[in-house]
Amino acid sequence: LNTADQQRVHALLKQFGCNQREIKIYLASLQFGASSIQELAKELRQNRVTVHSAVDQLIEKGLMYETRRGKRRLIVAETPSVLSRIIQQKENELDLMRTNVDYVERILSSLQVTDTSRPTVKFMEGVDGFKKMLEETLATKKEVLVFTYVDLFSELLDPDYLENYFVRRAAKGIHTRLIFPPCSFAERVGRKSKEYKIQVRLLPPDLKWKSGIFSWDNCLSIKSFTEGKLTCTILENEDIAYFYRNVIFELIWQQSQPIEDVL
Repeated sequence: LNTADQQRVHALLKQFGCNQREIKIYLASLQFGASSIQELAKELRQNRVTVHSAVDQLIEKGLMYETRRGKRRLIVAETPSVLSRIIQQKENELDLMRTNVDYVERILSSLQVTDTSRPTVKFMEGVDGFKKMLEETLATKKEVLVFTYVDLFSELLDPDYLENYFVRRAAKGIHTRLIFPPCSFAERVGRKSKEYKIQVRLLPPDLKWKSGIFSWDNCLSIKSFTEGKLTCTILENEDIAYFYRNVIFELIWQQSQPIEDVL
């Protein structure tokens, strides 16, 4: 395999929950065929106990299986087509979850005791924290309001990932208003405003900052884009959310320039 193919294979197998050792063992087993733990360990120059543990994990993940020749226990890598079968199995499981989730959410919500007079705060870090926050916005039935330095935000999350999020959000019928500084990404999404169910307005080009605010339902997500210190703090409070959504955001929205006037 060339370097690009290796990187692609490793990236996909990581998404199946494999660590580097498990990936190496799976790929080696594909090449060696049916082997004992001892033979695999010798070929890979790794500790037998370590290889045994990794193989057990690969069997659990469905990527390897055990067979026997006489009294010998042999380990075999599943054919690569197993990856598609695993994905299909997970999709079936997700479909089953979807049929129950709305009903169960209503049941659990009826059990939950909340004090709406006191703000609740969640703190997340890194790009994964940003993505988790974005996924939470997809549960809203209301408008999502975005005020962010989008060039930094899109670079951190990857522009293609962010546009995929816009597509999924629009598919749920969620309308969004966004306030950005002028930049190439703002123009990129502005041209797809109908498809994404968005309205974009721009601030003066000389304004720069390293943070952003997303708002949905009674939540404010305040993010810092400082390199090495990516943070996302979600504040949930009805009064604070109302003040931000209906006063602060609206004032800034009225003072911003519609992107249609720029494109």
